[in-house]
Amino acid sequence: MLAGLGSAAAARDGHSLSDPFDMWLRGGLVLNDGNPVNPLKWWMKQKRTGNTHGGLVHMALDVLSCPATSVDVERAFSFGRDYVTSKRHRLAPKSVSRGMTVAFYSKNQKIPEGILSRWKHGLKEDHKMQRKGKGKRKIIVVDED
Repeated sequence: MLAGLGSAAAARDGHSLSDPFDMWLRGGLVLNDGNPVNPLKWWMKQKRTGNTHGGLVHMALDVLSCPATSVDVERAFSFGRDYVTSKRHRLAPKSVSRGMTVAFYSKNQKIPEGILSRWKHGLKEDHKMQRKGKGKRKIIVVDED
């Protein structure tokens, strides 16, 4: 298919020598001991050496670095749907983002066991201390010499 693109461009106005895409197509298939090379690695090597192929290197890296499937994205949206239920629909975007991040890290064992329960216990203790302090006046005693 790519070879056809090059010949079609050559037939059009004869500007194929100045078009980076046509120049790249005319370069031929790159082989490594008779086997095709990994295209992502090849383009990364081109970028490291400074050969941008007239800007094609950026486009190629953008295209080749895209995931082949949308399964991960669909899984994230499915989890988000379960996280933001009809009773939690008024959560702020920041809360949803933070909650989903913590849930993701927890699910993938990136958070040490017990750390979330200790954090939650600490929040409860802080809340109790705040409630105990309400309504009471603080008395400051100043020693006079």
